[in-house]
Amino acid sequence: MTERVAIIDLGSNSARLIVMTIYHNGAYNLVYNQKETVRLSEGMAETGLLARDAMWRAIGTLKVFAHMCELVKVDKILAVATAAVRNAKNSAEFIDLVHQHTGIPLRVISGENEAHFGYTGIINTIDIEDALLFDLGGGSTEITLVKNRQSVKVFSIPFGAVNLTEKFSSQDKISDSQLTAMREYIVNHLEKLPWLKRLGLPLVGVGGTARNIAKMDQKHKNYPFPKVHNYRFSLMAFEELWRELTKTSLNQRRKYPGLSSERADIIIAGTTIVKSLADISQTTNIIVSGCGVREGMFLEYYLSKQQSSVIIPDILLHSTRNMLLFYKGNEPHAYHVAKLADTMFEKWQPILRLSSRDRHLLWVAALLHDIGITINYYDHARHSAYLVENARLFGLTHREQMLVAVVAGWHNGPAAKYVRNKIYNEFLDQHNWQTARKLALLLALAEGLETTQLGLVQDVEPSITGSQALLKLITNDPVSIERQAASEHRKWFKKELGFELIIE
Repeated sequence: MTERVAIIDLGSNSARLIVMTIYHNGAYNLVYNQKETVRLSEGMAETGLLARDAMWRAIGTLKVFAHMCELVKVDKILAVATAAVRNAKNSAEFIDLVHQHTGIPLRVISGENEAHFGYTGIINTIDIEDALLFDLGGGSTEITLVKNRQSVKVFSIPFGAVNLTEKFSSQDKISDSQLTAMREYIVNHLEKLPWLKRLGLPLVGVGGTARNIAKMDQKHKNYPFPKVHNYRFSLMAFEELWRELTKTSLNQRRKYPGLSSERADIIIAGTTIVKSLADISQTTNIIVSGCGVREGMFLEYYLSKQQSSVIIPDILLHSTRNMLLFYKGNEPHAYHVAKLADTMFEKWQPILRLSSRDRHLLWVAALLHDIGITINYYDHARHSAYLVENARLFGLTHREQMLVAVVAGWHNGPAAKYVRNKIYNEFLDQHNWQTARKLALLLALAEGLETTQLGLVQDVEPSITGSQALLKLITNDPVSIERQAASEHRKWFKKELGFELIIE
């Protein structure tokens, strides 16, 4: 049975709503996303209370969210409030007002719970073993140390981009003395955590500040892909950006490429928190996650319904299978093609000279090579390439995702239009194109051997003898159609690998 789940995250600066659909076959997909700036913590630094104007701004936004949930026929709402509400003396009054005016069952969560949801969202969508995670919001910053994909240390610091901005009046141009005082204040808090020092690990960030840092860096580099999830850049690039921002006025920042004008007044405080974390932990590089608390909440709900572990063992295979199910792909066919291609990869590795990572990419391309049929059967390979390029595939770098898209698009044979595609050329160098051609060749052979989608070629036994590559078919049938389909790629095989392909 299809189920629609709404996740609402009411933070100190923003209110966010996502709606996820869980389909009858177990696939899930984001179907709606909305973000509004509410500045709920505005003025709290002096009084410790949620201001009336701020409360009614938030309630107005939550009314809109409730209306959208009704409009898209949501079955369940999971709503949480974070730092601003948990720290406010009048939080109970606000929660009551929210329920009274919107019907939304808002739950206040602790800093540790917030960190846990953020960790769940990141670890299930970014391929990292060891890292320092931070979730930088408006009123708090959650820090999690991850070792072997497990959360081992968690801490919530009671300041974020909004309340730190208010404390040091850094909305407009910041003076050297203000900046020094802000940095000292942050470092004094961080130094209370001895486990933070000299970690030498990647710094993985989630939240509006982290996303805006990624967007600014992408604009600076003319990055050809607008995706921020799993975007990676050097510490040097970040420090250069931070130094530049600290010299700007509010009006200058409002026009800064990649920076949201709504965040221009709080970005100095936000980036200074990141700079301090990077300094103390001696980070190696920065990774930005587009998935955090909301995705963590959803995945915890979804995985518990599936009676699965909250930590997905293989995020790439999980997200690939989810895409296959979402596009209603022919599962038996896809898995059989993947199995045949994988066997050829393993046995012909001496002439392929590809890496173990390439083998994973082949498996993903094989499972998704036919999803373009959802759009139109004719030219479906091209549609598959586009869908793969834009799919929510987790565990791939941006470059790898482009390479997999090309391989899926070439499953009937190479086409020059992919080489001419600007975005692919921005990501793929000569070596990548060579890898893509070899992987696509294996996929095309496997697809040919399963062209009737009847599983008649049960398995293959590839081998190499002299200047010939032998492909023995394990079958109880003449499989004339499959043999003919695979034989059409002999010239391609010879050109790519320099061996004669003999199908037995």
